[in-house]
Amino acid sequence: MDADVIVVGSGAAGLSAALAAAHDGAKVVVLEKSRWLGGTSAMSGAGTWVPCNHHMKAAGIADSPEETLDYIRGAAPPGWQKDEDELWQVLAEQSAPMLKFLEDETPLRFELVNHPDLYAEAPGGKAFGRMVSTLPISRFLLGRLWNRVRPSVKTQLFTYRELVDGVLKNPVRGALGMAPTLLWRLLTASVGAGNALVTGLARGCLDKGCTIVLEAPVTRLVMDGDQVAGVEATIAGERRTIRAARGVVLATGGFDWNRDLMAKHFPGLDLTGAPDTNTGDGQVMAAEAGAELAHMDQALISPATFTTYEGRRHAQPLLETYAPHVILVNRHARRFVSEGSAALGVAIDERGPDGRPMHLPAWRIFDSRYARAMTLSMHFGSKDKGFIRKADTIEALAEEIGLDPQALRATVDRFNGWSKEGVDRDFHRGETVWERFYTKDRALGTVEQGPFYAAPFLYVSLGTKGGPRTNRHGQVLRPDRSVIGGLYSAGLAAASPIGTKAVGAGTTIGPFLTFGYVAGKAIARRNV
Repeated sequence: MDADVIVVGSGAAGLSAALAAAHDGAKVVVLEKSRWLGGTSAMSGAGTWVPCNHHMKAAGIADSPEETLDYIRGAAPPGWQKDEDELWQVLAEQSAPMLKFLEDETPLRFELVNHPDLYAEAPGGKAFGRMVSTLPISRFLLGRLWNRVRPSVKTQLFTYRELVDGVLKNPVRGALGMAPTLLWRLLTASVGAGNALVTGLARGCLDKGCTIVLEAPVTRLVMDGDQVAGVEATIAGERRTIRAARGVVLATGGFDWNRDLMAKHFPGLDLTGAPDTNTGDGQVMAAEAGAELAHMDQALISPATFTTYEGRRHAQPLLETYAPHVILVNRHARRFVSEGSAALGVAIDERGPDGRPMHLPAWRIFDSRYARAMTLSMHFGSKDKGFIRKADTIEALAEEIGLDPQALRATVDRFNGWSKEGVDRDFHRGETVWERFYTKDRALGTVEQGPFYAAPFLYVSLGTKGGPRTNRHGQVLRPDRSVIGGLYSAGLAAASPIGTKAVGAGTTIGPFLTFGYVAGKAIARRNV
């Protein structure tokens, strides 16, 4: 099984790297720890942020690498530009070629999705065009692997565009309106979202001669002096050393299920949305090889409810607080962010001097009108007795959840006053392009019609974003910023230059495809 390139992990970043390396002439082996293909990517909605893409240009929407770079720089957290500008330039320049490459070299086809940049009003931001997602594709294209794409907590029958444009807004009407289409997809094993993305990428890799091995956990990097020369992996119960003439790409996902790392970097986290094979293998192996680990406190912190996956409680992404007649309060019974904010995850994850979240536990406080309208939210919440609390008055509700009754009463009254004025003077709810995409003119609505409800706002990661720091070629770096020869990384396994504060709804999948593509092309050229 010796190869030119070994890719560890079969998510979006890993398969993109494998495809690019194989296209440029490398013999590639992909080793996947799980019995399933696709990792976190397969479970996702596969919204994909790709600036300057050819679909937006065909639609007459102007964009440029310069605008993209201005936007990322303006939206990024203070102080990040010094270390991350090199990788932001890669995103600005290589995202569009990556998407064209995927459509040229795989069965994947993408379409524009009506989603704005998170900070579309900022310099370089776009209200439409940078978000794309996959069209449906049949898993039968994978042959013997057709039923080995990782299942998700959300249905994969719909495309991301179908979910955003209709199904999530009205689940019953949306599904019924697509009944014939959905039946055909079931018969043909056609899928959308993350399953479609992984199916198309894997088919492209197989067509290029890549070998994909499932249930093949990698336990150690093989070193030749200070260079990475291969891996140790367990295949069919046998521990084997596999050499890689040009190097190894670590694309093993996050460390969401590594108890020690999570306790250190995300104390108090309620749930994760990542598969339990994401145990930080790549981060640990890179550190053992001398890599600098960075952004270990960054993650895709997302609004979510809960469900069951593989027998355990698991995060189910669900944006719940943008609608009227609900507020979000912290442990002091005070609002601390606009409930529809694009940076809601950043606010929830805000840390104090002790490194622990400042606002948790946080609560959704809502009235009977919200309860009637938000059917999905109430459906999931009702699965756990006691998760949603109910009372006839705000004060009684506060007592029920351990908040100061007078403080909560004052917060609700203040919000109701702003709602009646039509302007949230505290947090400007409903004023950004992103928030208006969801609410139009209905962001504000009083919380005053009983009975009243409270439900925990869960502290959820859909994937950690810390790992070895890399350069513009995807090469892993030591603390002195020298290159570890033969070691590359991409995806959730690497230090993401787009941290918890994302710049678009698809700034996990999109950049990870791009960085995988860049790393694959770079490693294929190594020692040639």
